[in-house]
Amino acid sequence: ADLRKGMLGANGIVAAGAPITCGAALSIKLLGSRQVAVAFAGDGAMNEGVMSESFNLAKIWNLPIIFAIEDNGFGEATANEHVSAGSFTRRAESYDIPSIEVDGTDVFAVYSAAGEAVERARAGGGPTMLHIHVPRYYGHYSGDPDTYRTPEEKKVMRQERDCLINFRRRVNEVSLLEEAELDAVDKDVEAAIDQAVSAARAAPFPPLSALTADVYVKYL
Repeated sequence: ADLRKGMLGANGIVAAGAPITCGAALSIKLLGSRQVAVAFAGDGAMNEGVMSESFNLAKIWNLPIIFAIEDNGFGEATANEHVSAGSFTRRAESYDIPSIEVDGTDVFAVYSAAGEAVERARAGGGPTMLHIHVPRYYGHYSGDPDTYRTPEEKKVMRQERDCLINFRRRVNEVSLLEEAELDAVDKDVEAAIDQAVSAARAAPFPPLSALTADVYVKYL
């Protein structure tokens, strides 16, 4: 979370970020700001009742909000097709919320779809749902054996649905950036990651008193 940048952080409860984002969008509307609130969630969140409630609230109040649903096809180890009925886009459209399906590995397609949703929100057109299809290269968590997918499936994802490889290919095709420039970006990112890891490992542990900080309230 970084409140200075308008980032409210994640929520440990599936789909619980959606109504919080509706609150942020309401504040934007009341203050007359040109900001737009964005609720990020996965395909599993679409089966939570609070997501439907958030769709309804966002449309009734005509809020400047985007619901970005990152769909990787699995809820932990369960394939989406076994637990999700119908179409996500039709669910949003049943609340009269425009929805856009987009390939999450295509940076330019996501940029275009998001731009359309932002402009709609700023023009007073209310909410939009982006149904973003993304691959999941690894398991749900670090110890996940990931035996519910074949090695061939994962290999295809890496070879054909890697957003960085696809981005590099696209910008090369239109001569937007040179290979050397892209390589330099990769090196800068790797250096920044190494620096962050080193700083974290060298940082002192917090004091034990931090365990109770901001946990209890003293009433007068």
